[in-house]
Amino acid sequence: MTLAPPETDLPTQYIAHASDLLTQTVFSTLIGGTAFIAFCLLRFRWPDVYAPRARLLYAAPARMGKTLLGWISMTLEAKDYDIMYSAGLDALLVLRLFKMLGGLAATASLIGLFVLVPLKVVLDPKQQLTDGDGSTGARSLYNAITTAAMGSERPLVVHFAFAYVFTALVYYYFSRFAYQAISLRWHYLLRVRNTRPAKSVMVTGIPEELASEQELKGHFERSGCGQVVSVEIVPRIERLGVVVRRRARLLKLIEEQITLILGNPCDAADYDRDLLQEALNAHDTDEGFAQAERLLRQWAQPKYRRSSKQAKRLDTLLDQLQYLLRRFHHADGVIGQVRREWFASYDGKRDRASTVGFVTFADAASAHLAAQSFTYAQPFQLRTELAPEPRDVYWDNVTLPLSSRLTRGSLSLVTYGLMIVYWFTMAFLLSTLVSMDALKKFFPHLPEYADKNKWLKGLLRFTTPTFVLSLMNACVPYFLSWIAQVSGIQSRSGIQKSVLKRYFWFLIVNVLLIFTVSRTMLTDYEKWIENPALIPKLFATQLPMAAPFFMDYIILYGLGYYPIQLLQLGSISLAVFRRMVCRTPRQFADALRPNYIDWSFILPQPMLVFVIMATYSSLAPLIFVLAFLYYIIAYVVTKYLVYYVYARQFETAGEFIIPVLKQLTGSLWHYYCLIIGLCALKGAVGYVLMLFPLLWINSYLLSDVSRQFYENAKFLPLDLWSIGSPSHRASATSTPRSTAQRRIPADETDGANGIDGTDEALIHHQSHATSTDYLLPRIHVPSPFGQLLDAIDSESQGLASKLWESLHQQIQRVWAVVFSKIYIDPQIPPKTFRDLDRCYSLNVPEPSDLESGVTSSQPRSVVFYSPRFSTTFDDAGDGMAGVMRAELMLGRDQREGRIKRDEFTDFDQSPISLLEGVLDQGLAVYEHPYLIGHLPTLWLPMKRQGVLYE
Repeated sequence: MTLAPPETDLPTQYIAHASDLLTQTVFSTLIGGTAFIAFCLLRFRWPDVYAPRARLLYAAPARMGKTLLGWISMTLEAKDYDIMYSAGLDALLVLRLFKMLGGLAATASLIGLFVLVPLKVVLDPKQQLTDGDGSTGARSLYNAITTAAMGSERPLVVHFAFAYVFTALVYYYFSRFAYQAISLRWHYLLRVRNTRPAKSVMVTGIPEELASEQELKGHFERSGCGQVVSVEIVPRIERLGVVVRRRARLLKLIEEQITLILGNPCDAADYDRDLLQEALNAHDTDEGFAQAERLLRQWAQPKYRRSSKQAKRLDTLLDQLQYLLRRFHHADGVIGQVRREWFASYDGKRDRASTVGFVTFADAASAHLAAQSFTYAQPFQLRTELAPEPRDVYWDNVTLPLSSRLTRGSLSLVTYGLMIVYWFTMAFLLSTLVSMDALKKFFPHLPEYADKNKWLKGLLRFTTPTFVLSLMNACVPYFLSWIAQVSGIQSRSGIQKSVLKRYFWFLIVNVLLIFTVSRTMLTDYEKWIENPALIPKLFATQLPMAAPFFMDYIILYGLGYYPIQLLQLGSISLAVFRRMVCRTPRQFADALRPNYIDWSFILPQPMLVFVIMATYSSLAPLIFVLAFLYYIIAYVVTKYLVYYVYARQFETAGEFIIPVLKQLTGSLWHYYCLIIGLCALKGAVGYVLMLFPLLWINSYLLSDVSRQFYENAKFLPLDLWSIGSPSHRASATSTPRSTAQRRIPADETDGANGIDGTDEALIHHQSHATSTDYLLPRIHVPSPFGQLLDAIDSESQGLASKLWESLHQQIQRVWAVVFSKIYIDPQIPPKTFRDLDRCYSLNVPEPSDLESGVTSSQPRSVVFYSPRFSTTFDDAGDGMAGVMRAELMLGRDQREGRIKRDEFTDFDQSPISLLEGVLDQGLAVYEHPYLIGHLPTLWLPMKRQGVLYE
């Protein structure tokens, strides 16, 4: 077996030059610096665009400083509980993910720069390099360090050893973050246990014998899942949806007509919005429209009185308005009639029922139990899962049958494959067009100038390809989002998770693999077709040489892309365009409202940077420093965006974070395959064999450990449901925690049985043991019988067995220390929640006392409620006509999207973004929004005033 590689047949080593890296840094700094300065200046000019969430009436972030860089300090000073309170747990976990990856890069950079680079310089067998003119000279120390830090394949022993070091480092950081994320999610679910989404499950594939709500309720109760409060089987009402959408389009046209007549804001001194609203709503009578027409003519803009031509235009607008109002009231009457007849004839079994429903239990533990159980013997029928919150439901796909969703899913996979083939072809062509050989055909003298100017050469070799590649990949998420929507996914969070996964792997294949070797494959494609076995050798040869390219890629996204994200060129352009064409208050409100967070657009690029960092970790240790700077910038910019700019459309309580960790763990295969291929290419068979355990460890973590983490994170363990109950609080005050220990007096020890009575024996006393407490290291209490067996075993053991036993004990001690740094006691609430309770909870009377008008002279010192995030759900069940009060400090609230009014709009109505034709404000229960959702009403122009609304 050959451990060391032979010194012959080595391919020419790629010598990275610091000037190429400096060129990309200067170019990216110019782009990002310009965007950063523009943002710092324009945020004072357009605060509604750059900090729209600061105008929220509830859960608004802290006020930013008035200085040029004051926003940075306010963003960094925002605590975790502030982020959770204002933006949700999903945003908090994403920011912690960036912090974790930044810490990993910082630790690895210290090892890489101060250990890996010196070892590569000292152990490198090649002490001479060939200069550009062909002469051979002594290698300077600067060139040696630069080559070792930016792209060196030698010596292989360093790559082999660092593979195990980096793997241990990654698993340590990932495990520690996974425990933190799971603990936060568990306690989040405990906090919202009384909300309707926490107590509900979504049921798909309902069989015909259980198609009625009473039968479905009885089935779950007979199965032992728990008491059912309510059941909603989603009906098929596509025709009603057509009428609702038509009504919304007519409403927008009516508002535009009225705004053309009155203007926005209206300049008439006696303009009365309420009076005009009443007249327009009474349009079904002749007197109603006559009054509305009289008011419109009275308050019309002065330009319609200047000439007969303008007067005729006013008559035309009024005639068109009358026609639109008749159609609108007709559609409104049809919707009202259908709704009344639907609920009047409701008997618990619907003729047009779909196979999807929502079941709400009396407690959240029953919902978690039902979601993990097989509740029906037939496959593909009566499948249960935790229900997404109502605003997370993608109602357009909810009623699709299983066969339709399978067909749509298959077609979406085919479309995704065709898109990948098309994009790969484009990547091949673009990588060829931006090469020096291709540019020489169009610009014959360009290579000569590039050879004379190293800045121009670096710009053409690295900056241009990375910039073109970034532009090409920018539109991919939009297409993937459309594919996910038409594939039949029934929740918006599911759509985002699908886009995130597919976009991440698309970037890996397209950026990391295809774009790297595309030029070589296009040049010698006949050779690869005749002998496909040369393709792995091609990847093993070309990927190490692309290290400078990917370092430039990280610099471009860190220094250039994220400052542009701050500037929000797309949002500014769209907002300016909308303000130019906006007329009605609804249009102004839609233009000024915050954009929703879409994690499928935010996370894939940082995940790709981790893959690049891992792939080139030992080849180019300088990439750790660049990745560390990238994650620092990403953390600050993303924290500002989620805290001041973006609004959350739904909340998954961090459910997608563990799958993200699983994908990052699986991406380590690229690193292992590169190192194994590199060793195999050099002929180091011994290193190849000793690296194969890393593949087995990674496969084990992906198959078993990741599944266990995912299952533990998705559902709340049964032993944690007792937290917060009266029995748990009573026992917690009288019984020490599971880690408590008590000392045994000397007179209680059994000194006659061989135990030293003078030593202090420790007994590990447990209370409320959790499902993961068995992982904690325990204090060993020896017994006489155990000591006798240990003495017999020690006499029979040989030297090798004793050495192995000693080594095993040392490994156990090290593992205990490492695991103590990773493990988090799930019984103890995280510090974030304790700080949240201290900062955002108030001491107020019970809601029942407030409703009845009864006030107590004794303040309640142990009950804390958050007055801003409290709501009530009324559930009607068999004998359970009660009230479930939900503590929604951490959940969504109907007032969360309210914004302060201005001259052009008062933000009186919520947006129409979740389901066309229905206001977002009404989507709080699991009944179909077309049946019970709040429909938009006429939003009339504002009245001009000397002083704006407060």
